[in-house]
Amino acid sequence: MKAQIKTDIPGPKSLELTSRRSKSVANGHGSVCGVYIDKAEGSNLIDVDGNVFIDFAGGIGTMNVGHSHPQILGAIKKQITQFIHPCFTVAPYELYIKLAKRLSDLVPITDSCKAAFFNSGAEAVENAVKISKSYTRRNGVLVFSHGFHGRTQMTMSMTYKEDPYKKGFGPFVKNIYRLDFPEKKLDLSNLKFDPNTIACLVIEPVAGEGGFIPVSKEAMVSIRKFCDKYSILMVADEVQTGFGRTGTLFAMEQFGVEADIFTLAKSIAGGLPLSAVIGKSVIMDAAHVGGIGGTYGGNPVACAAALAVLDVMEEENLPERSLFIGSIICKNINSIKDQCPWIGGVRGLGAMQGIVIINPNNGEADKERTSRIHRYALEKGLIMITAGTYGNIIRTLMPLNIGKDELNQSVKILSDALINA
Repeated sequence: MKAQIKTDIPGPKSLELTSRRSKSVANGHGSVCGVYIDKAEGSNLIDVDGNVFIDFAGGIGTMNVGHSHPQILGAIKKQITQFIHPCFTVAPYELYIKLAKRLSDLVPITDSCKAAFFNSGAEAVENAVKISKSYTRRNGVLVFSHGFHGRTQMTMSMTYKEDPYKKGFGPFVKNIYRLDFPEKKLDLSNLKFDPNTIACLVIEPVAGEGGFIPVSKEAMVSIRKFCDKYSILMVADEVQTGFGRTGTLFAMEQFGVEADIFTLAKSIAGGLPLSAVIGKSVIMDAAHVGGIGGTYGGNPVACAAALAVLDVMEEENLPERSLFIGSIICKNINSIKDQCPWIGGVRGLGAMQGIVIINPNNGEADKERTSRIHRYALEKGLIMITAGTYGNIIRTLMPLNIGKDELNQSVKILSDALINA
């Protein structure tokens, strides 16, 4: 379904909901768009005023298989007629085991693997750190500039961007160390810590919130060598890059090295809350019984949805489709660069592409123009989100099964926004 805008944006019903929201919802929870959604299907969001939008945000990367996919809905409906939540910690069930086995077989790790399930990406990262500490008997954590790993106290401490994620929420967890993001190479020239104290190194193959910055293959090889030299566990944070977004089921498949642990979330369960830590069995078994878990982790409805997601990924060749989408995005953006000196470049892997917006006079990040581009696109029927440590990246997180007509129209809207905003 193509974008169709019937009212001013936001429309009257969305404005009325905004008024109600201000009286009941905490101000600290912001929203990117002022439109309120009534229905979602495929790559479309329909708001309460009947406006149809094409979704380039995908629930911040959770909807790689699209909204309301019939196979996902079918799996959910089937499971809720059996049971919703006996809690795996109390009374376990087969779905958890089936999903653990399937994902353990799919992650690009040669050794035997095991899995544990949680609710959010932050929980997955935090538990990966806990497991790493149990295995290595060390307490240091190594992360990178521009990294985003979550909003808990531990993962917020690991996250780079201060505003809005960390502002006013300190003091932060100690024993967390940071290197420059290895876009081109791993820079170890300014080590201010003893590598022998580090339990794990956590790296996003493509920095998500940090601005869709890919790690170079050379740097990823260097990271693996560094971890091997000092017996540090390498944790691939694939919360946003996973499930076909970058052109392979997992982005790490493209780097020629193996991580020890993966953290997964977002598109794992078609929009339901679920996350996973998957790693080498000997590492995953290091935590004592009862040391990891949680009330809702591995909820059976979410597990059923996740198994269906993996079926859809395979049947619809969505990782391969991601490569096609990414090529269309890059081709169109590069074709208008001469008209838009504020486009500093486009970067990423597969359909995970970030458009860099700069001030052409000095090359610095232009957050204000980025906001105008976002607003222009929204008014024409394209919902997007921005990213970047300096707020100057337009990022693409559309469903990977977006239709041809919707993709063509959305790219036209995006190009017009870049030219005119």
